[in-house]
Amino acid sequence: MRNTGKHILLAHALSLALVLLCHTKSVAQGRFYYANGIQEPELLFELGITGGAMNCVTDIQGNPRVYQGPFAGVTLKNTNPTVGLYGAGIWKDFIGVRFEVNYGMVEGYDSLLDIATARSAIGRYDRNLNFRSKILEFAVTAEFHPLQVFRSWERDAPRLSPYVFGGLSAFYFNPQAYTANGWVDLRPLRLEGQGFSEYPDRREYGKYAFAYPFGIGLRYDVSPKLTLRLEANKRTTFTDYLDDVHEPNWVNPALFDKYLPPAQAALAKQLYNRSTKPNLIIPQDTRPRGHPSENDAFWTVVFKVGFNLNRSGYGGGGGMGAGGKGAAKKLRCPNF
Repeated sequence: MRNTGKHILLAHALSLALVLLCHTKSVAQGRFYYANGIQEPELLFELGITGGAMNCVTDIQGNPRVYQGPFAGVTLKNTNPTVGLYGAGIWKDFIGVRFEVNYGMVEGYDSLLDIATARSAIGRYDRNLNFRSKILEFAVTAEFHPLQVFRSWERDAPRLSPYVFGGLSAFYFNPQAYTANGWVDLRPLRLEGQGFSEYPDRREYGKYAFAYPFGIGLRYDVSPKLTLRLEANKRTTFTDYLDDVHEPNWVNPALFDKYLPPAQAALAKQLYNRSTKPNLIIPQDTRPRGHPSENDAFWTVVFKVGFNLNRSGYGGGGGMGAGGKGAAKKLRCPNF
């Protein structure tokens, strides 16, 4: 009798342990369950394309009206298209890592600021600098979906999920200026005296730099295989030479003949100061050439179309999760 009681208690203990183990596994293994009994993997792989708009915040141009706040340097003029590719691994729709490559272009023109009223933009029209630079970016970012922390694991995962993301990127850039003879590369001209012994603190800059992206996004699962995203992403760079403008003081133009070949020296003299007030003896009277206290930034607003590589179909062709059409159902632990 005593042995029988022990056997009954042991059987109940094993049953309880099995139920708890099965429940734990069901929570940990994902949230999309289909009519054919296939679960979504815990780690979902997504591959996609990117398209949208790119702009920048540099020492050239800027917002003609807004002086302070997050949009003080932002202008919608000269917004250019951007395209890209990305691949992501997302764990339980909660946290993920994404690798991507993006291509676009940024540009700015002081000549567009003839109506400037913001203190940060006044005087730039007379300074009359311009630039463009193509951007090729390689980035790795982590994304976090906060609403997944609070959701009930007994319910279907929502199709719509806001998220935040941040990381590190490396990008190539090559600032150019527009002249009567077309676009000219600015870095070889050393317009601020980079590398001149007379300016020992002005070093030549490279065409590659780092940035830290940070942004917000919205993900929507159209189907098990198709995901759409909308993102706004600002990259604060580690360089202030995206537009070839950094130093506040203008270089002595006579030094170009000392350090540059004759053809480059002549071009540098033409481009280092493009003020619309040529009668000024001292070009600093137009305004400081640059502001070294802040690095440049560029940002994008993009749509992403992603294809989920290892998420199964709906079998009978129903909706998302356990509640979809087509008799989709959750896998259940055995009853005791």
